[in-house]
This record gives sequence, structure tokens and C-alpha cells, in this order.
Amino acid sequence: MKKILICAVVLVFMMMLFAGCDSAGVENGNDETYTTQTATQTAEAQGFDVIYAQPRHISEFVIPPLDLRGFALDHVEAQQWFLERLNYHRENYGVHPYELYAPATITSIEHSLDMRDNNFTRNEASDGRVHQERHHRWMGYGRTRITSTAVLAHTLSPGPLTRQGANEVIDRVLSLEDYHLFLMNPTYYYIGIGFSVCEEGRGRICFTMASQEGKRAAHHARTPEEREQYRQDYLERVRQERGWTAPN
Repeated sequence: MKKILICAVVLVFMMMLFAGCDSAGVENGNDETYTTQTATQTAEAQGFDVIYAQPRHISEFVIPPLDLRGFALDHVEAQQWFLERLNYHRENYGVHPYELYAPATITSIEHSLDMRDNNFTRNEASDGRVHQERHHRWMGYGRTRITSTAVLAHTLSPGPLTRQGANEVIDRVLSLEDYHLFLMNPTYYYIGIGFSVCEEGRGRICFTMASQEGKRAAHHARTPEEREQYRQDYLERVRQERGWTAPN
């Protein structure tokens, strides 16, 4: 009964977060520009299973126990620890902080659990779906946000996850150049973080990042070289707007 109550409380929190996640920092108001019929037809034409054409409702997701070692691991608390450490580094890097985005959070939890339960660490799901196909499940095929992902495995210290342990995970992630590039990218304004631990103490973390609305079409029209130049120009502009100077 206690576990059911905890899940219910978390679910209510997530539903509230989902309802308010776009209240600030978005451009076009509504993330869905396709009708249900159009999105489904487009998904079918490109070979996607139509069940991923429209986002599933957040109420369909129930968070199971996250730490198989038997320690309590509250997702809301852990995600906040990770977020605060990420934003500490974002501030030092000169870019805006991340805001939590509920569909990205569920996408990340689901993938973290998939990695833990099937003993792998990669962006593709155990059933072969690439990360963009995974994102269709909770964000919709017709979304207008740019979305991306990063995953990492990290062996935890004995005992339950603490704030210090969460800081160590983030610091480890950002010590890797490719991960630093992704997670510090000023294109992304929103994030969801999923974390789970197997019986041997191996933690799997998944980050799902999302841009503001209306950015996806232009992003996909750019070449990789143009995307990198855009990122560099955007970073310089954001730093100037924020009056950023490099920390000592």
C-alpha cells in the first residue's frame, strides 16, 4: 500500500508538471502542429508504428522501484539534484539554465529502466528503436522541438544515492568532451533526467534535451557543419546577452 501511495504522489506531481511545463520560455504556444490524422498518416508512410504517431498521455506511466539494491530512490528528489548540478555548470559556462519538461522526464526514466533491466548503455532502445523513435512515444511524431539524448553508466558508492553522489555523476558526465558539448548546448532549454540502479550498484542515467518550440524544421535542414556554426554563434550571443565572463 505504501508503494502504491508513493507512485500515486509521484504521478500527481508529474501530471502537474506536464500541465505547466510550457508556461514560460516558449515561442508558439502549442507544440503540436499536426492533426492526429496527418501525424498518423505521415508515420505510416515512413514505416513507423502508428502507436508512436501521437504522444501517449503521462498518466499511462507508472514509476517502478528505481534502485534494485533495496535503497529508497525518489525520482523527484534525484532529478532535482541532477538538475541543480547541471545548471551550476551551465551558469559557469554562460548559458541559460535548464527547465524540467515532463515528457522528456518520462522518456528518460523509461530508457534508464530499459538500460538497467537489459544490461546495456546506449541511446537505442533494447527493441531497436533509435532515440528519435523513442521520443515519438511521449512527445509525438509531429513535435516541433529539437530533441536529443545522452546516456552514461556510472558505478555508485555503497549506500543510497545522495546529493553528493548525484554531483559526482554529473561531474563525471561533463568531464567527457562529447557529453559536455551536448549538455551545454544553448539550443536546448528543457530537460528530463532518468536514473536507475541495478543490483550490482551500476547506475544508468539518461538525459533527454528539448529546444523551444518551432525549431526542429530549420535544425534538420542544416548540415552538420551549419549546425555546429549555429551552435557557436548562438553560444556567443547568449553569453553576451547574459553579460557572462569566464570564471577564474
